[in-house]
Amino acid sequence: MKLEEKVSEHEKKLIEHDAQLTEIRLANSREIADIRGEIKQWNATLNEGLTRVDESNKYLREQNGQILNAIIGRNEKSSEREYELSKLKWSNAFKLGLAIFGSSGLVYAVIDIVLKLTVNK
Repeated sequence: MKLEEKVSEHEKKLIEHDAQLTEIRLANSREIADIRGEIKQWNATLNEGLTRVDESNKYLREQNGQILNAIIGRNEKSSEREYELSKLKWSNAFKLGLAIFGSSGLVYAVIDIVLKLTVNK
């Protein structure tokens, strides 16, 4: 009889262990389901954040493109302006030289006329 009691005790303990294992499995499956839900929420939050970052990057790229185009345009205009100023400088120098040369000829002619008039008297 002692053996039968030990066997029945052992069976009771096995049933208790099975019940405890079932409870632990249920608790674990609930925790896993909760964790999966949290992971889905985090994933959605991350996706929203990444979408905002992508939109911000797109906006910044557009701004950088506009700034770059403005700088390139300004540099081209600056080069054109420098060329125009250089051309104007040489044109004015040439005109000044002609004016000096022309005025010296006029002065010579006036002096020549004055001398001829004074010498002939």
